[in-house]
Amino acid sequence: MKQNTEGKRVRECALSPNPQQDSEPNDAKEDLQWDMELVLVRHGTTSWNKERRYLGHADLSLLSGAEQELKPLREKLQGQSFAQIYCSDLMRCRQTLQIILPESALTTERSLSVMPPIMEPRLRELHFGDWDGKTYDMLKDVALYRAWIDEPQRITPPGGESWVHFVNRLREFRDSLFAWRIALEVQPIESNAAPPSVLVVTHGGVIRQLVCMLIPGHDFWSLNPKPGEAIRLQLRLAGLHNCIAKLLFH
Repeated sequence: MKQNTEGKRVRECALSPNPQQDSEPNDAKEDLQWDMELVLVRHGTTSWNKERRYLGHADLSLLSGAEQELKPLREKLQGQSFAQIYCSDLMRCRQTLQIILPESALTTERSLSVMPPIMEPRLRELHFGDWDGKTYDMLKDVALYRAWIDEPQRITPPGGESWVHFVNRLREFRDSLFAWRIALEVQPIESNAAPPSVLVVTHGGVIRQLVCMLIPGHDFWSLNPKPGEAIRLQLRLAGLHNCIAKLLFH
């Protein structure tokens, strides 16, 4: 697994209406005015995460020490306003959201989140089917599993979700997010004003795939968000299917 999450790195690109053309970069300028900030948060640690078991649609809760684990992120988000909040409907994500941004924080005058958080099934992790709850050691001698590791786009876990379905539901979510931002019909953002910020509490695989969709050429395995970690992106929209994205690693 390739990882490169240390330091601060910026990558910019254009998103094509045709998914097959998403790898074609666009000339991006550093002085762009951004339309939206996207804050992608991976849920806190569960027992299966700790045991290195596959965890897809199984609805596990966080470990008992979740509040302490998520405290740094809660402090980082304290006082920040979100124009919209999306959350995977699975328990570990809902619990994470409640810890990092409790209901009391959503009702303050400083909050722009006038609508309640949206529980979004499309933000669920890939469904691993019969392999949910299994470890690598349990599956390493299964031929279909070995083939899936090599070609997850072609092989589907038994009783699980195809890669095409996983990608399509995330693409639908991405497009609905863009449509929401375009529908705001606000005036162009002043150079000294912060763009509307959107919080998304979801899963590791979802964050990886969303970043791949927003930053063509980005490798799925080059990003490894830890439990309770936030990844920030700035987006400049040029239509429902077109954007320039800046990804920041801290």
